[in-house]
Amino acid sequence: MLRPEQNTGLRLQQRMAPQLIQSLRLLQMSTLDLTLEVKQQLELNPLLEEVVELREEGEEEEELREQEEGLKAEEDLPADMEEVDWDALLDDQFDAGAYNSERTEYDPNWEADREPQENRITAMPPLLEHLYRQLGEISGLAPEERAIAEYIIGNIDERGYVGCSLAEIAEDLQVEVAAVEKVLRVIQTFDPSGVGARDLRECLMIQLSQRADPLSALALQVVRDHLEDLTRRRLQHITRALAISNEKLKEVLQVIERLQPHPGLLASSDYNNLLTLDSEVAYITPDLVVEKIGEEWQVWLADGSMPSLKINSEYQHLLNNSHGDGAAAVKDYVAKNLNDARWLINAIHQRRTTILKVGNYLLQAQLPFFEQGPSRLRPLVLQDVADAVGMHVSTISRVSNGKYVQTPHGVFELKYFFDNKLITDEGEDVSVRSVKEKISQLVADEDKARPLSDQQIVEELSKGRLKIARRTIAKYRDQLKIPSQRYRREL
Repeated sequence: MLRPEQNTGLRLQQRMAPQLIQSLRLLQMSTLDLTLEVKQQLELNPLLEEVVELREEGEEEEELREQEEGLKAEEDLPADMEEVDWDALLDDQFDAGAYNSERTEYDPNWEADREPQENRITAMPPLLEHLYRQLGEISGLAPEERAIAEYIIGNIDERGYVGCSLAEIAEDLQVEVAAVEKVLRVIQTFDPSGVGARDLRECLMIQLSQRADPLSALALQVVRDHLEDLTRRRLQHITRALAISNEKLKEVLQVIERLQPHPGLLASSDYNNLLTLDSEVAYITPDLVVEKIGEEWQVWLADGSMPSLKINSEYQHLLNNSHGDGAAAVKDYVAKNLNDARWLINAIHQRRTTILKVGNYLLQAQLPFFEQGPSRLRPLVLQDVADAVGMHVSTISRVSNGKYVQTPHGVFELKYFFDNKLITDEGEDVSVRSVKEKISQLVADEDKARPLSDQQIVEELSKGRLKIARRTIAKYRDQLKIPSQRYRREL
């Protein structure tokens, strides 16, 4: 029988001090997030003060040094902070994302703080709530029919489709299939148009049948009899079968393309939020700006809205005049906040220096891109930058992730400039992203009635000394979400 035993042993375990973790967080933050963090620290730490007036370069650092020396003369405070060694902090063995600043160990009271499961309210999906409301407004349904309708609505998925067959519903409710179908026809008149369908064909037909114009009637015929030809882009089959012109079919296709294949999403709050986001312009605050001034290209940090920090000198007077029983507690409080303030200012300075180093190297390495555009992007990997600026590759990864640079050709994430390479017949290195740009341009300029095949794209690229296999073109095309030749064909 196994018996419980106690053993003692020694082991090495890496623990990150809170201030080191804070430095990692600051390094990975965007400029906008860092600005919010600085403003929050200004409210929490009384020793931090915002620099309001403009100062000459170096004046703020000199004043900060004088303040700190004055404070040290009165009290034995923590030693000056050394320069943050990002490489040591961001070693591949440490994953900053695994650190949870809010809960680092098990709290036995955590479950007790949560609301009991039985007291939580589960909200009905917006679509079903919308359908039940419409069902309640209908009069003339027999109790048995209303029960069937409620059962059908309960089996409608988030797309708006009925998730089971009519035979299954009839068997569960012990009614005739014809009775279920009769009630389903009523539900298919509900809003949103197309709800209650059993497949895509029926969904589109419901929407088209609720329109009275001749073009919708023709579109209904196309969906009913030629949906497979339509999805496979066999458009000539449709024009011959219906004896219509190409122009008429174009008008019909425009009607069909405006239909909603998943009508249930129209009643979903998530879909409505998505529509709201799509209707608004998404703004990105750049962290770096690259611009040509005169004959020279320059890069600088776009952090003008971030408050400049200094240490509040009023607390020197507090240290000098702290006497009595509470003096020790006051001095400890000031010492702790002074240490935190120094660390924050130092970490922000190191972050600025690191990002600028990376930005300046990218400007040099990708100068053809800044001068001529994305088609001239050069192959570059994280290790290249790490070797050039003398930093760890994980540091470069975290600096480039989630940070953006404003260029004459638009705003790009820093990691956009890192890309694998292809080798041309002449031994020249070419960026994969630049090849994708060429593929996108070829597809954009092609004759839509005779779109390019993957092999034709290979031949076009070979004219520019790029020899790429057809399967590689297909892979890049899929990554660019460009349909195959058949599905790009238009009349």
